[in-house]
Amino acid sequence: MNTLDRFITFKNNMLMKMKAILNYIVLLNVLLLFSCEDKIDLNLDSVEGKYVIVGDLHNADNAQTIRIHRAVDFSANSTNNPVLGADVLVKNQTTGREYKFVDAGNGDYNIARMTLNEGESYSLFVQTKDGNTFEANCTMPHYVTVDSIGLVRKKIFNDEYLYVSMGFLDPVNKENYYKYKLKVNDGDFKFSDVFSDKFNNGLEVEHEITNEDNDLKIGDTIKVLRQCIAKEVYTYWSNIKEQNPGSAAPANPISNISNGALGYFSVSSARYYDLELIEK
Repeated sequence: MNTLDRFITFKNNMLMKMKAILNYIVLLNVLLLFSCEDKIDLNLDSVEGKYVIVGDLHNADNAQTIRIHRAVDFSANSTNNPVLGADVLVKNQTTGREYKFVDAGNGDYNIARMTLNEGESYSLFVQTKDGNTFEANCTMPHYVTVDSIGLVRKKIFNDEYLYVSMGFLDPVNKENYYKYKLKVNDGDFKFSDVFSDKFNNGLEVEHEITNEDNDLKIGDTIKVLRQCIAKEVYTYWSNIKEQNPGSAAPANPISNISNGALGYFSVSSARYYDLELIEK
């Protein structure tokens, strides 16, 4: 290889590396949009300008929020690119009742009170000011009651880790999917884990959950949001869990929202659980 060829090869390699770096910065900006909520990993080569819609509705609260942003480029002055002036509607397809969400002016669309019923189906309709439309559907699963809550210690090499344990009887002959979010002390709720009953359908089950940093300790006050979720929502979060952090271009998690939007729409049955980690 002559000097010119080596130079061209070197230049091409550098351009590819720079592109990878810039794509990671785009990804980081998108993640920051939802730093206080569920984290969302996106395809590094295709996020810029995409609509990101997150509707995590559940019956543990009366008030509900749907967040709409657009993925921003690394060179933008702000990491926040809220979508304003959209029409956001959720319809209960079982009863026909419609719920209009109000634009809060920051990418959040809120409703102060919304009745959500187990076993009923809901549809999301979004129309943006520039004429883009998005739809999604979700049926709310029935809640599976927790029978016991405890604390589990696990030793990995020389380090000890704490997990919150929730025990329950999984319903027989029915697919069930579970999602957990944790709030530690005065922090924000953050995604913890998702589970399916693929290998323990109808059995006594114990879910062991911890925070994202795996640093729970005695004395912490924990608030757990346990959600029984639809299969498509489990698939979305399972895709995220399966991402290889070292991959140059991880695939987008499979969204249940139409028209190429990123994010997901979920209507789940849920309960809050408060506990303090103490020695017995």
